[in-house]
Amino acid sequence: MTPHPVQFCVEPSRIDRVQVIVRLAVLVALGAIGCSSLYWVLYLALPAGAALMVSRDGGQQYLSKDTPGVVRVLRWLAGAYAYLWLLTDAVPTTEAGGPVDLTVEVGGNPTANSAMFRLVTSLPALLLLAILSMAAMVLWIVAAVFVLATERVPAGIRDFIGMKLRYQFRLVAYLLSLVDAYPVLAESPLPHTPHSGAA
Repeated sequence: MTPHPVQFCVEPSRIDRVQVIVRLAVLVALGAIGCSSLYWVLYLALPAGAALMVSRDGGQQYLSKDTPGVVRVLRWLAGAYAYLWLLTDAVPTTEAGGPVDLTVEVGGNPTANSAMFRLVTSLPALLLLAILSMAAMVLWIVAAVFVLATERVPAGIRDFIGMKLRYQFRLVAYLLSLVDAYPVLAESPLPHTPHSGAA
């Protein structure tokens, strides 16, 4: 089986108890300004943005010229999500390294039409992500209780939330036409050293 071109992994670490309160405050603030609605709108806008860039530059130019910056943003977002979802205490930075590693092996031959068609083909994956996200929200509460008691997230919860985030970033990479591979839940690590992913 060929490994999926998008991989996400986090080195487990101790979580400081006070960080649960910090994350809760950030999540409440994001919810209060309506970021959850914006979050889902972005999933619909990503293929349109990719189609615009592909129609402007052509598929191969898009992959070689535009995607390195896109992948850098995705790596920062992976760090932010890992922080908010209690997978790490490391605040995301733009620097390479750290406990969160998002690897995107960019490839394919995107066209404006294929980018827009992903609005339709991604609907089952988007539905699955919504279900995984609801389950992860419940598990976040359980994980927060465990962090307050033990400063650790149980391995099963950490693995589920990590799987949800890996699937989410696979979907985002697919919607942005960075990869042709459809998002899958199965973990299939690429042979690489941490923090050396191709962009």
